[in-house]
Amino acid sequence: MNMLDRPQALVPADPPSSAMAARVSGELSFQSRRMVVEWWAVLAIATLAIIGISLVSPPVRADNLVYDLILRLNPPPASQRVLIVAIDNRSQSEIGRWPWNRDVHARLIDQLGTAGAEAIGYDVLFPEPSAPTGDAALAASLARSGKVVLASYIEVPGPNGAPALRVPPAPDLARAARASGHVTTRPDRDGVVRGIDILSDAQGRRDRHMSESLAALVTGDTGLLAAAVPEAEAPVYARSRNLIPFAGPSGTYPQLSFVDVLEGRVPAEVIRGRVILVGATAAGMGDRFSTPMSGTLETMAGVELHANYVDSLLSGRMIRPVPGLVWLGYSLLPVWALMMSLLFLGPRINLWLGIALAFAVFFVSMVALAIFRVWLPPALALIAIGLIYPLWGWRRLDLASRYMVAELRELRSEPDVLPRQRQVLQGDPVEKQIVLMHEAIRDVRDLRQFIAQSLDSLPDAAVVSDLEGQVVIANDAADALFAARLPGALLGRPLSDLFRALDFDPRLPDPRAVELLAAMQARTLPPDSGYETRLADGTSLEIRVAFFTDAERRPLGWISRFADITELRASERQREDALRLLTHDMRAPQASILAVLEAEGHKVPPELARRLERYAHQTLGLADDFVHLARAESGRFMAEGFNLSEAVLDAVDDLWPLADAKRIRIVSDVPEEEAWVTGDRALLTRAVTNLIGNAIKYSDERTRVEARVRVTTSKVIVEIADEGRGIAAEDLGKLFEPFRRLAPPEGAPAAAAAPGAGLGLAFVKAVVERHRGRVTVTSEEGKGSVFGLELPREKSAD
Repeated sequence: MNMLDRPQALVPADPPSSAMAARVSGELSFQSRRMVVEWWAVLAIATLAIIGISLVSPPVRADNLVYDLILRLNPPPASQRVLIVAIDNRSQSEIGRWPWNRDVHARLIDQLGTAGAEAIGYDVLFPEPSAPTGDAALAASLARSGKVVLASYIEVPGPNGAPALRVPPAPDLARAARASGHVTTRPDRDGVVRGIDILSDAQGRRDRHMSESLAALVTGDTGLLAAAVPEAEAPVYARSRNLIPFAGPSGTYPQLSFVDVLEGRVPAEVIRGRVILVGATAAGMGDRFSTPMSGTLETMAGVELHANYVDSLLSGRMIRPVPGLVWLGYSLLPVWALMMSLLFLGPRINLWLGIALAFAVFFVSMVALAIFRVWLPPALALIAIGLIYPLWGWRRLDLASRYMVAELRELRSEPDVLPRQRQVLQGDPVEKQIVLMHEAIRDVRDLRQFIAQSLDSLPDAAVVSDLEGQVVIANDAADALFAARLPGALLGRPLSDLFRALDFDPRLPDPRAVELLAAMQARTLPPDSGYETRLADGTSLEIRVAFFTDAERRPLGWISRFADITELRASERQREDALRLLTHDMRAPQASILAVLEAEGHKVPPELARRLERYAHQTLGLADDFVHLARAESGRFMAEGFNLSEAVLDAVDDLWPLADAKRIRIVSDVPEEEAWVTGDRALLTRAVTNLIGNAIKYSDERTRVEARVRVTTSKVIVEIADEGRGIAAEDLGKLFEPFRRLAPPEGAPAAAAAPGAGLGLAFVKAVVERHRGRVTVTSEEGKGSVFGLELPREKSAD
């Protein structure tokens, strides 16, 4: 086959030696294994680093920034059920300097009770007794109300080396109040208060916060109010933390001035049914805290912080931090996903996937906090994603660079295809890499020039065009072919001009050329396409077109070959003349002889007539066998898909009279599964007929011939078994030679001397091999033979 018959190669590449193939395969396998090992190493290091950071120094500040941002973007609505009575600057101005007499607080509690307040949280510390009349008045008011929660505080550490000291309200007041609770608030490391610690002692007894006691009073949770409290100096442990979903900055919850409520200036309807928090907001009084909702300089009074806490407890919208293991898994999952993609996908996809994973982590944390009130800290996962991609990218680049340098060095050490001078490698590693790359590029350019020159040396005209059909390379034979047909150079011309120049009449384009060009433009050209044409000067051309691809199997252009087959067609005509001689000039006399012998009244003696008839039939059979063998060896088939089992059954039916004449039983064994093959049905049927006919011809009377078909995953197998005399082992290799007939053994029966010219098995072998199959034979003298043919199986008739 000419090299341009190949659909996807310009120059046929020599098959690499086994050593070279093994080296390349081994190197790629080693690099692949090394990359996998490094991938596992990076994955393990990243996993251990994330676990270590989560245990030792989690990125709390970064998480807090994200938390604050999400909370500010989606604050919950402030409940109008909560009302603050503020000890503000105006109250101090009208009532007097702080601290006030406790009977003032008693009067306020009475006013709130009279107005119908649902519950009162009093964020004012009364740790020590004061004037007896004031304490008595306040205790009486607390007792009358029955729904006041007083504030206490916890000192950590306590005095005199104690781990802690719980300071409750004065005893008379504590007994009169409905409940009490601490107002201790611990900001985060950045000084911002985001939640309230859940405190308890070593036995798990809770230190209730004032807001928690107030919420329990409102909801009727008597169990929490009646629960045992820790001892005064018992150690304090922060078991967990309640994150507060702040409703807004300072001033979000409605406030009333202390003095306005005290003097009865506020309508009772404003207070009735509301949860009241009393606390200081005046300048210089009480604690003020920075919260996620605070601005640059803005702070929030402690009583407002408690209002947010109470509102969140009553509305059931407290933010729940996920457990540590869940957070760790949430941080590891996107890292593992990115690592999996880094192993299997390309850098660009991995870059976008890494960005998408980072956005997904942030989005999940935002949705969980904004909608489900669950806090999933995202910073650790985001930091890991941001570090993993460049780290693995660096490892891949380093590995690719080392592999490239190793391959370039190996390429440099191989024998040169073209003579050249090599530069001495010296200098730093980067300079050496540049030298190696420069030499490789130069080799490619020189090799391209060499290929172009090799193309010029081809005897057939060859043209290379791009996907748009513009000629980019044309060899000398192509220039010579089209020199008298097209003016100017071929380069840059449309391929359609070349086809049009070969038309017998330029005004009438060859429809085959038009169809071929249309298929090329639509990218639907089969791998081996073309046609034959005859030029005006009598030259016969075979035109073949095939596409070629890059390393990624993407089409790059077209290779067109214009082969002069004038001499080939002349020799084929001579072959056809010889076949016509055999089929007509030799058959006609024999047919005439048979016609004379079959006519009544001929004067040929009977014995001579029988001999002449036998000789005529033998001559006709020889001519038929020769014609069929020549057709099989020519390779010109009428290919179609068909069931080979049907061909076997047809052959058995055709030869049944011959077998019946010798009283030989023919048994056919075909599977229910269809044995689809592709090929010339007539030739394959005749090949099977020849095998069965030989089995009948060389078998004794009253024996058995079996024709069976077997189907495997990839093959269809036909076997013809007989019970004849068998074949010697040394003669098996001669069976399929043309005109080869084995001499019958001494004393063999008459069947062994059956007539024939020795072309039947040669025909079988030629047909089967032309159909990409093979012929087999096994035999044992005295027991019979098994002839088989194997053909590629097709899945269906298509």
